Amino acid sequence: MTLTVNGKAMQVPAGTTLHQLMIMMSVSAAGRGSAAAVDGVVAPRSRWESLELRAGQHVEILTATQGG
Repeated sequence: MTLTVNGKAMQVPAGTTLHQLMIMMSVSAAGRGSAAAVDGVVAPRSRWESLELRAGQHVEILTATQGG
């Protein structure tokens, strides 16, 4: 199925959860320093493993980085 992830189309298997998508995107499984929104609604980290994504959804993934 096709999702829009950070503004770009991405193919993922049907039934992919937000947690699985985060791993595909190389975001720490623990999610520390990361946030995600699905169709403009912030998804609590506690729901990542159970939140099954649907075709056509828009996902934004933000990851904090250190710098100076």
